[in-house]
Amino acid sequence: MKLAAPSFVLPGTVAENARFLAGRVEEVGLCCFETEGTLAYTEADLPPELASLPLRWHLHLPADLPWARGGSAAARVALAVLARVAYLAPHLAVLHPPLGMPVREARALLAAFAAVWHAAEAPPLLLENIRGCELTELGCDFLDGEGLGVCLDVGHLLGYAQGRLLASELPERARLVHWSAPGAVPGEDRHLPLPAFTRAQRAVALGLLRRFSPEAVHLAEVFHWEGAAASHRWLGEAAAVAQAPLKEGA
Repeated sequence: MKLAAPSFVLPGTVAENARFLAGRVEEVGLCCFETEGTLAYTEADLPPELASLPLRWHLHLPADLPWARGGSAAARVALAVLARVAYLAPHLAVLHPPLGMPVREARALLAAFAAVWHAAEAPPLLLENIRGCELTELGCDFLDGEGLGVCLDVGHLLGYAQGRLLASELPERARLVHWSAPGAVPGEDRHLPLPAFTRAQRAVALGLLRRFSPEAVHLAEVFHWEGAAASHRWLGEAAAVAQAPLKEGA
C-alpha cells in the first residue's frame, strides 16, 4: 500500500513538514488550499533542497479558484500555483469541482479548465468528491472525455452520505484516496484519525479497500502527525483484513 501524508502534520513551514515526513512516508500531498497564500510562499517555505528528499509529491489545488471568471481563468490561476511547486515534479493534481450551478454549467467550466490544463502538459488532474458533488452527476463519460481522473475522499463519502458514489464504479477508478474519519454526526467531516470510525463506517471502509486499485495512493488527511500515523497503522491492518478471503456467506 502506497501511503502519503499532507504537507501539514505539525506547526511550521512546508519545508519543515517535508523534512519531518521524509523517511516516514513515501509521498506528500502539497496542501495548496488557498491561492493567495500559496503564491506568497518564499524560498523559506519551498527551498530547492526539498527536491532532493526521498519523497514523491502530489498537489492539492486551491479551493478558492476564480470559477466565476470562467474555467480557463481558473485553470490559469491553478497553473500559477503549480509553477510554484513544479520543481518537485508532482505526479498528480487534485481539483475540487465548482459548486452552486446546474450540472451542465459545471461540466462546461471543467471542460474549459481541462483544456487549458492539458495544453500546458500539467500532471494528471483528479476531481475530488466534496459536499455538494459526488462526481456521479458529472458522469463517467464526461470524466473520460475530458481526461479527468478520480480522487476519492472516504471521509466525505461517509460524512455526507454519498450513497450514489459508493454504488458507482468510481471507487475502482480512484488513483488517490483521501482517508479520515468523519465523526458520528451526519453531515460533517471532522478529519479524525481512522481508529475513530464507527462500526458502520469501518464496514464501508473495508468494503472500499477491496475495490480500490492496488496502484492507488492512500493519503491520511489528518492534520497532525500522531493522528496521521495512527491512520497509517489502521490502514495497514485493515488492508490485511480486506485482502483475506471472505468467509462463505459473508
